[in-house]
Order: sequence, then structure tokens, then C-alpha cells
Amino acid sequence: MWSAIRVASTGAQAQERALDAAAHNLANVNTPGYKSRRADLVEQAPGPSIFTMPTRAGDISMTTENVGQGVTLGAMVSDQSNGVIQFTGQPLDVAIVGEGFMQATLPDGRAAYFRGGALHTEGLGRLVTGGGALVDGVEVPPNATDLSIRPDGIVFGNVNGLEQPVGRLQLTRFANPDGLLSYGQSLFLATAASGVAEIGDPGTNGLGTLAPGQLEASNVDMGEEMTRIIQAQRAYQLNLRALRTIDEMLQEANNFQILLTGRTNWLVARLGHGVQIAAYPSRQVRGTCR
Repeated sequence: MWSAIRVASTGAQAQERALDAAAHNLANVNTPGYKSRRADLVEQAPGPSIFTMPTRAGDISMTTENVGQGVTLGAMVSDQSNGVIQFTGQPLDVAIVGEGFMQATLPDGRAAYFRGGALHTEGLGRLVTGGGALVDGVEVPPNATDLSIRPDGIVFGNVNGLEQPVGRLQLTRFANPDGLLSYGQSLFLATAASGVAEIGDPGTNGLGTLAPGQLEASNVDMGEEMTRIIQAQRAYQLNLRALRTIDEMLQEANNFQILLTGRTNWLVARLGHGVQIAAYPSRQVRGTCR
């Protein structure tokens, strides 16, 4: 019985995580470059249960194999499919048409990867992402103005009245982009699952090209996310119903134990001291579901 409570509880908790993921996707439906995520649930491996059974010769331990331990969250998997390219006309807005990620450096020095976005210059004139990560490959002179990005990744700026290159954006490709770890702010971190990073210029070796003045929209499918929310809600309700059923069964067992104890005490009182009847003390069983 207690195993059933644990299994139903894990089911409810797992559906909460699935619901959280779907709600997070819908909240970022208009975030440029956002990649939708889903909760990948996995079965918990069954294991043996050991319990004690009293006998006249003494207590003996017995083992039984559980049906299962329920479910748990295996991973939050990102969908790295491309979103729709939208025109903005802003010179530092850039999207990637095809395969690849641009690279930036986080404040703690780690490398992060992103699918373009609304870039801008900060106080020192450096090119940064919307979240403040420093874009790699571009060294903007202090007196440079009118920055622009070309499809091949070369960044031009007006320096002392002359247009000249100030850097070049490169693209990075991974063998398994779904293995990237979401950092937030539409940034991703490389992991062992994503594989080794391959760096190259846009438009070479199968890498995509850059689309200046455009942004890649979120790839969230609102219809699919609403379906996931409904599925998670129904599964959550079924797990709660299972918990309520188990609680009712435990209450019935507790009431039966109280009734049995009362009948035994009444029988002992009627028979008197001439007959000895072993009455085991009552042990109430009470289940609490949260």
C-alpha cells in the first residue's frame, strides 16, 4: 500500500514538471531565438521490498519484487529546430539561416552559444547580446560608429569617416545540438552530450549564413503546448485520484481494526476470567496524502 502512495506521488510530481515546461514555452512564445523544451520522463527501476512477518518461531524477513518505483524527470530536452525569420531592419539584429550557433563569452568566462538576436554595443563599445554576454570575434574601436553585419559574418564600422571591418562573426556546429544545456537568455552551454564544437565562417562547410536586419522567432508551437498542458493536467488528476483512493482504503482498514478491537474486548468481558483470550493491542493505520 505504501508503495502505491509513493508511485502515485512521483506521477503527480512528474506531471507538475511537464506542466512547468509547457507553461515556460508559452511564456516565451515571442522571445527571439527561444527554443522550446519538453520534460523527458523516465521510469524508475523496480526494486525489492523487505518486510518482517511475525511467526510463533519468531520474526522472519521476506522479500518481494516491486512492480515499479514510479516515474522521474530524466531530462529537459530542447528542440533546436529553426524558427521563422522575421524582418526588423535594425543593423545589429542578426539571424542564422541554416545550421550553426554564434559564440559569446559569459561574465564568468564560460563560452555560450546562441542563434542570433538583437545585438548592441555597451558602454565600452563592445558588441554584446541582449543579456550582456560579450560577442566573440569583434573588437570595436572606441571611435567606431554605424556598425553593420554582412551575410558572411564580417562586421563593418565607420572609423574616422571610413567604413572598415572591425571583426568577423563565426558559427559553431555541434554533432548533437539537442544535447546543449539551456542557460537562459536564449543562450546554451556545451555539454558532453552535445559533442565537440566545430567552428567555421558562415556559408562554409555546411554552416548557415547570417541574415542582418532580421531575427529568428521562437520555435514554440502554441497548439502543441496546449495539448501538452491538457495531457499533463489529466495525468495529474488521475494520480491525485489514485492517492485519494489509497487514503480511503487505509481509512477503511483503520475502521475495521477499531471495530475488531472493540468486539474482542466485549467478548473478553462477557466470558469473564475463566477463559483467557489473547487480545493483541490495536495498531491504527492512518494514511496521509499530500
